[in-house]
Amino acid sequence: MSKNEMDAIFEQINKLNKPISTKEQDHGEGINSSLSDVLNGISEEIQRVLDDNNFTQEDLCEITGMSQSNISKILNGKVAPRIDTLQKIAASTHTRLVISFENIEKED
Repeated sequence: MSKNEMDAIFEQINKLNKPISTKEQDHGEGINSSLSDVLNGISEEIQRVLDDNNFTQEDLCEITGMSQSNISKILNGKVAPRIDTLQKIAASTHTRLVISFENIEKED
């Protein structure tokens, strides 16, 4: 196997299960500002749940088994958390994960 083929394989391996950063997502199809709004909303909700339970990031690390680095990145809007990650946070904080779509058209 050539060095280029090996490099391509290692690059694919490194991308597996890697959270997508907002910087990588910003190169998407014009959704960067709305994605940023969504990530900020997620961050605010997680922080609210932590505050309601008097939990710190370190507490959340202990009860979810997640790294402090990953939790910090989520809370700072640096990565888009997977739904199973949000569910793990919800279950660990005795809350229910709710995802909804709201109409953005103005009502007359």
